[in-house]
Amino acid sequence: EGHSYQCQWTLALDDGNIQVAGREFDQGASAISIVGGTGRYAGIHGEMTSVNNNDGTFTQTLRYRLR
Repeated sequence: EGHSYQCQWTLALDDGNIQVAGREFDQGASAISIVGGTGRYAGIHGEMTSVNNNDGTFTQTLRYRLR
C-alpha cells in the first residue's frame, strides 16, 4: 500500500492505437497521460484515469480530444 508503478501500454483499436504512460498508484485514482496515437487517433491529447477496485482489477476511463 502507498506505492506507485510505471504504467505504459497501447490500446489497439480497429482504426488506430492510443498510447498512455505515467504513474499508477496502488490505491485511489491515478491520472495517466495519453502520450500519442496513430490512425484516427493521431494528434490525440488527454488523460486516462485508473482506479484500483481493490479486487485485483482496475477501472480505466479515457478522456481525450482529437485535433
